[in-house]
Amino acid sequence: MLPVAFVVLAASLVGPAPPVAAGPGPVPGADWAVESPAAHGMDPAVLDQARAYAFADGRNTQGVVVVHGGAIVAEWYAPGASADAYAASWSMAKSFTSALIGIAIARGEIPSIDVPMSTYYPDWAGTPKGAITLRHVLHMESGLAWNEDYDPTGLGTSQVGQMVALEADQLAFAASRPAEVAPGTRFNYSSGDTMLLSGVLQQATGMPPEQYAQQVLFAPIGMSKVEWWRDAAGHTLTYCCLDTTSRDFARFGLLYLRGGSWNGTQVVPAAWVDASVTDTAASYGGYGYQWWLDPSGAGVVPPFFSAQGHDGQFIYVIPSLDLVVVRNGTYVKSPCPPVADPTLLPYYPPSGLVPGQGTVPPDSWSDRAFLTPIVQSFTGAGGGAAREAMGAAAEPAAAPGSTRAAQAALAPCPAGSAPTSATAPLSPATAPSAAAVVTPQFTG
Repeated sequence: MLPVAFVVLAASLVGPAPPVAAGPGPVPGADWAVESPAAHGMDPAVLDQARAYAFADGRNTQGVVVVHGGAIVAEWYAPGASADAYAASWSMAKSFTSALIGIAIARGEIPSIDVPMSTYYPDWAGTPKGAITLRHVLHMESGLAWNEDYDPTGLGTSQVGQMVALEADQLAFAASRPAEVAPGTRFNYSSGDTMLLSGVLQQATGMPPEQYAQQVLFAPIGMSKVEWWRDAAGHTLTYCCLDTTSRDFARFGLLYLRGGSWNGTQVVPAAWVDASVTDTAASYGGYGYQWWLDPSGAGVVPPFFSAQGHDGQFIYVIPSLDLVVVRNGTYVKSPCPPVADPTLLPYYPPSGLVPGQGTVPPDSWSDRAFLTPIVQSFTGAGGGAAREAMGAAAEPAAAPGSTRAAQAALAPCPAGSAPTSATAPLSPATAPSAAAVVTPQFTG
């Protein structure tokens, strides 16, 4: 299902070339360099308007990290959170999964981007699903029947809702979806498509995707605090639920800004990075290999690409400014092991459905309103111009100093497991009722 906002955006995207990675440049070591905005030619007062927008009452922001030239130039957290707090990915995990596919192809573990998916799902051979390739799945053009609807009242017709809330073996559920149209003829955003990549990576590499990621992606770029959730059958949830810090999400964005290179090592092939941020015709120019594209930019914001997740998780990459910006929303992490046993919903409730648990969405969010003052902090356009671009909704008071949210009674951990010792600090939020949940622009 194409969100209305995406259809409107897509109409303006036909034609322009997609943004491309900036190429080699400085990256952090074990610790980030933290430098002043002024040292990077940025006006701190204008930049601070992004903080004011993100942390206004109701926006439920947990953390923001702004990286320029490979250094952190601004970093803000809600009371009760910190640079060490776990943040949620929801569908930002899809972009990580895409990176793993590119790495596996480069290593010869996957033969090519056009390998038939029946190589990994042999019962598809000789059926209408036999024509689906890995490329089709990465582009969300598999043609499989799927409804990506996040309205909690529509569980009966939403496949993503059913997968999250009812399925113990989420990979089997995704693989069981029937063919609906010919592959390559329709863009249909589908977490089921990305879940299929869990089975591809497991079979191709001989290890669970989260273990493979630790070896070939997380460790090489210094991501040191990561948990990637699995379903009850042990399959990595490649479509979602990679928990790490906002700083480590920024590392991943910086890796793509650097064309896949990290301190002299080509972690992700440069050609794969370029292909990942190249549009596909069926998506009207707005989607690559599990990355969202905005080659026209947003007002004064130059062209960018982004990883996006439910309840307002974003990694924005703006190559022309050598800039990465991360925004994570309120997340109260379960103390249990990262296993969706029997299903994901009790441990990772979205949309503020369970007060004091899971993730909470912003009551409103605008990429343009948030990014404009960050961009204008370089140009010296001044606070008045930034505020005009942000609009009336972006005239917040300073970040509220509310107390930490009360944590609701947690679902018991799966039998035989114990709570983990490290949980995220609670971030302040007043969770909305189910009736007040705002349908997200993009997926979880």
